Amino acid sequence: MKTITIIDTFGFFFRAYYALPPLRNSEGFPTGLLTGFVNFVDSLRKEHNTDYLLFALDGPGNFRNALYPEYKANRESPPDDLKQQLSVAIDWITEMGFPNLSRENYEADDVIATVARLGREQGMQVRIVSHDKDLYQLIDDGQVVLYDAIKKKVIDAQGCLEKFGVHPRDFVDFQAIVGDSADNVPGVKGIGVKGAATLINKYHTLEAIYEDIENAGTPRIQKLLLESKEQAFLSRELVRLRQDVFKDLDLESYVFEEKNYLACLIDEFEKLEMKQAIKKAQIKSPDEIPDCVIEEIREKKEPVLSFEAITLDTKEKLDAVIDALEPDTVVAFDTETTGLDTRSAQMVGFSFCTGIDKAYYVPVAHSYLGAGDQVGSEDALAGIEKLMTHQVVGQNLKFDLGLLYSHGIPEQ
Repeated sequence: MKTITIIDTFGFFFRAYYALPPLRNSEGFPTGLLTGFVNFVDSLRKEHNTDYLLFALDGPGNFRNALYPEYKANRESPPDDLKQQLSVAIDWITEMGFPNLSRENYEADDVIATVARLGREQGMQVRIVSHDKDLYQLIDDGQVVLYDAIKKKVIDAQGCLEKFGVHPRDFVDFQAIVGDSADNVPGVKGIGVKGAATLINKYHTLEAIYEDIENAGTPRIQKLLLESKEQAFLSRELVRLRQDVFKDLDLESYVFEEKNYLACLIDEFEKLEMKQAIKKAQIKSPDEIPDCVIEEIREKKEPVLSFEAITLDTKEKLDAVIDALEPDTVVAFDTETTGLDTRSAQMVGFSFCTGIDKAYYVPVAHSYLGAGDQVGSEDALAGIEKLMTHQVVGQNLKFDLGLLYSHGIPEQ
């Protein structure tokens, strides 16, 4: 049976940030989270115990806020050290060639739930790298488990029972009673984990509890349940993960290759003075001894071309560059996406250049913490449509054009 590994991206990064020492390089830039990320990717290379792998990310917007505007409204802004490293780590995911998946109005947890469903339907084992309790509802022994990458511990149905006293299949209704202070999910005030577990193990659903309310615990418990009935059912809607974010996905596009994904980041590691990361990036393959290192050919390399990288993060900047192009200008073009399947991938940005001295990047839908100004989707597509009036070249234009056509760009 093949295995697909789904990374709860921000959940993992937050966990790594708080679990590891506050490392910094000589310039004071924080590297603790990044070190944890490197160690995790290196462990994947060593173990190679997955056939498919992808990173799940939050999309812009959240349908739960329409149900309950206060959802997650109590969250404080993360530390600056964390935000600094997040933007680097997100870039590294793309640079290493790992697929990442998100969708507007959905959280990463919904993406994870959907991919887990599709994996189960295709007979795969699903491993979710996260310790987030919101994902316990997905555990299905024999097919779906959680994996705490920091503690290197698998969390299965027994682990759920030991920690919360309920089976994963009952976890959504259990959470509806307990609530979640971190996400500002109200639940039933006054009933804690033990009280909720007792009720759920007897009744299993909210409906069953309220149908037999006169026997549901002590008079105090009954009173609390009745006072918070509306909040309980609302909370269940908030904590229940959506498994229909995507109708279908080409899971074959998420193949985990037997190679050292860290190798392409050696220059980054050198800039950040991450010596251990450099060593990990130099190891050739998982079946060779650690001292079998990539040959040092860096000094023999021919000088590389240098160019100015310019970010166009407003409509005005984008229009100014495109409108200045001559009609016969040749444009090299590429898209930045959330995946490799044009049926489900979303465009998060695009790049283009017209010469060897300058290249432009247009951010459109980056949703990680600390993301800067971006061009709106409609303005970005309008700009691309203008670019398509020129002669366009690219490394993988078939994919790029297929993606653009699915976004409404007319075929030329």
